[in-house]
Amino acid sequence: MRDSIKTSIFGIMAFYFVLECAIYFGFAIPAGFTVRFLPLFLALTIGFHGLLLFMLLFFSADFTIEATGERLTKVNAANKITLFRVTTLPTLLVLILAAKEYRIRIPLLALIVLVFISDFADGYISRKHGQVTKVGRMMDSASDYSLLVVLSVVFYYFKLLPLWFFALVLGRLFIQAVFMGILIMIKRHIEPKTTMMGKVAVASIMVLYAIEVGRLVFSLPQSWPFTVAEWLAGAIVAASVVDKIIAFCRELRVATTQKTDEE
Repeated sequence: MRDSIKTSIFGIMAFYFVLECAIYFGFAIPAGFTVRFLPLFLALTIGFHGLLLFMLLFFSADFTIEATGERLTKVNAANKITLFRVTTLPTLLVLILAAKEYRIRIPLLALIVLVFISDFADGYISRKHGQVTKVGRMMDSASDYSLLVVLSVVFYYFKLLPLWFFALVLGRLFIQAVFMGILIMIKRHIEPKTTMMGKVAVASIMVLYAIEVGRLVFSLPQSWPFTVAEWLAGAIVAASVVDKIIAFCRELRVATTQKTDEE
């Protein structure tokens, strides 16, 4: 059974590597930047896919339906959608950089919208059809934060985000990573948990970034509606930082108590 899930992981990762190459060339050949960005694309895509493949194989035992404990023999539909979103990140980064000089903004916007939609689709499918897995929750959380890091850096590069919002988002993600690292050291395993405030914060950032992509595509100047959207999203992210600190303190207290009882 373990060999079958590993074979499925290899197969789906190979398929997505070919798919990402097809997406890149589908944008690059008509626009004329195939050679210019190809080394960067290959380096990011091969490295990212290799790292992701290693992590998936390492956590292959976590391809288990949480509600029933059933071990999967192949990657299920919900996890495939999540993997699509994760594996698209290097391609998005290269294409957004290329969009500054080449006329690919409208199809790029469609690709970004598709990635955003996949964030809701995998959650819906996993809950509706009972496909929630531990590795799926880990990938979903990691993909959300990875997407936010990539888009935050690129949007700041394009001057679509003010410095204070860029610093707030990266600070929030840094705090999340530090807290998770501390809990992993104490618990000796990964147990991804999200709060409602955290989900709202991620959703608000993604909505703002979708708005900013629209501003980039249609070459709209900065105006008060965009400023209001930035401040609203910023307020939600700031509130989520406070919520994350409170949740971490609660988790830390529980984890410390459990470790003391075991000793």
